Amino acid sequence: MTLLISEVGDLVCVVQLARAEQSKQSMETLLDRIQHIERHLGEIRESYRFNDLIGLSAIHAALYPAIHDIGKWSSEGVYQFKPTSPETLKLIELRASQANQQATQLLSESAGEALEILSRQAWRMSGFRQVIIIMLGIMAVMSLALGFFVLRQQRTLVALKESEEQIRYRANFDLVTGLPNRPNFIEHLSAAVARSRRTRGLIALLFIDLDRFKTINDTLGHDIGDQLIKEAGSRIVANVRSTDMVARLGGDEFTVLLQDMSDAMHAPLIAESINEQLTMPFRLDGHEVYSSASIGITICPIDSEDASTLLKNADMAMYQAKDMGRNTFRFFTKAMTNRARQFLELDKDLRRAIERDEMFIQFQPIYDLRRRMVAGVEALMRWKHPEKGIIMPEVFIPVAEETGLIVEMGYWVLDRASREAMRWQQLGSAMPYLAVNVSTRQIKGGFCGEKVSLILEQTGFPPEKLVLELTESLLMEEDKRVHATLDGFRSLGIEFAVDDFGTGYSALNYLRSFPVSTLKIDRSFINDMVDNQGDAQLVDSIVAMAGGLNVGVVAEGVETLEQASILRKFGCTLFQGFLYGKPVDADTLFRILIEDTIPDVISEDGRSAQVS
Repeated sequence: MTLLISEVGDLVCVVQLARAEQSKQSMETLLDRIQHIERHLGEIRESYRFNDLIGLSAIHAALYPAIHDIGKWSSEGVYQFKPTSPETLKLIELRASQANQQATQLLSESAGEALEILSRQAWRMSGFRQVIIIMLGIMAVMSLALGFFVLRQQRTLVALKESEEQIRYRANFDLVTGLPNRPNFIEHLSAAVARSRRTRGLIALLFIDLDRFKTINDTLGHDIGDQLIKEAGSRIVANVRSTDMVARLGGDEFTVLLQDMSDAMHAPLIAESINEQLTMPFRLDGHEVYSSASIGITICPIDSEDASTLLKNADMAMYQAKDMGRNTFRFFTKAMTNRARQFLELDKDLRRAIERDEMFIQFQPIYDLRRRMVAGVEALMRWKHPEKGIIMPEVFIPVAEETGLIVEMGYWVLDRASREAMRWQQLGSAMPYLAVNVSTRQIKGGFCGEKVSLILEQTGFPPEKLVLELTESLLMEEDKRVHATLDGFRSLGIEFAVDDFGTGYSALNYLRSFPVSTLKIDRSFINDMVDNQGDAQLVDSIVAMAGGLNVGVVAEGVETLEQASILRKFGCTLFQGFLYGKPVDADTLFRILIEDTIPDVISEDGRSAQVS
């Protein structure tokens, strides 16, 4: 009887689940459970005809009418309400709960009555031992029943918890792909927009619509269509970062939220990558299916700072992509689309530039006026495009950084420049230090000491003659991987210079704690210090501070005698700029090293002058 009462309690949970899901499967489970309880009631009725010691008849009388009503309502409904309607299910739940409570109370009361009856009969029995045995037996049975009842209740609670988790999952995730659904995505988009307002960071929203999905779905069936949707979702997820979010809005529509972007041009790279993956054939149950995607892109805060507006923008851009022939992407604004096209075209050409030997290096000398010699040379990367001619670093370096090519290019520059420097020494010139620029993107992208050490070993270039020019922001990075990489360079004996000093944070505590050998004053201060007293004072302060820290100072972008004169008064002795020499090829730089003299410079009145 305890088992029967526990089954009625489980029936209440099944009714609650059926109300929540409103599915055919849950209703079938409910009907099966009702039929099982009816059979159990029939078996109990046969047993209490002969032995009604603990009130089986009373409990049966409480449960049988309730189960009869529930069975009828679950198959025929109640009045005008269908069996699956919320009203019918609510009534079934109420009837089952009341019957369960009544039966549980009867079980408790009848057990007490049975114990009382047995006690009275025991006094009439001739042997006290028999009474004790009977009482112990009853107590053992009741203990087992109570333990079983507690176990069943615990299982019921676990089932309820699992049911709640399942309901919560269905409310937030798509059942086909397992991706976040529309309400979940909009909630995350709103949070990302709010964070963008505070930090002024860039986020991108991609609206993706599968091309020809309706044709595939109608031709091959919904099962194949669901498989296509699931596989497409997996391919999209594989092409974004772990910090980004992919969601299915419904049908064949997906969205991607790209967060914390350094440049808006990161979005078309992702869009192109997704399109490449979606154009590859899908193999679904023996069918080879082909599709593609039309993608709309909008940027926050450039286009809007409202979540619903951004979603509309991306949707409109997606339809523009469909109008352009599909299998492509469009930004919300035409200007951004044109910029993205140029960016991707440059990326494509840049990937082939090294293979086609279109990249080359120029070297600009750094003169030491005090020792009247070339102290070092800076290796500068150039690109000779077969159609567009010379492309300067400020054009292609941002593309290389965004696409990750900057790491490979950095190794290429180091290898080529160190080989040239070793050639100069073998031909009889002095060995100046070699300066190579290293960006934050390179370090975070994998530019590491192990590969640099291998290059230096292969070329024979001494590590102590290599100077890596870093930015101020890179020294202040909190990323442990960045610091580990810089420590790796330092362990090789490589020197560091801070490039464009004065334009960033200029934190003195970082300069004290990090072994920097040289500060390079940004050219903007050098250009303006003649007419701007504030810039002149700043340059003077930088030179004085460097002296206090016992590090060298290089003035970048020195172009006039007046600039050189002011710098000499401040105590600066290392100069780099067009006044002393433009970037030149390796052979020309070798001749400069052989001459080992500071070149004549031309004053503004046309007379030749030697700066000393």
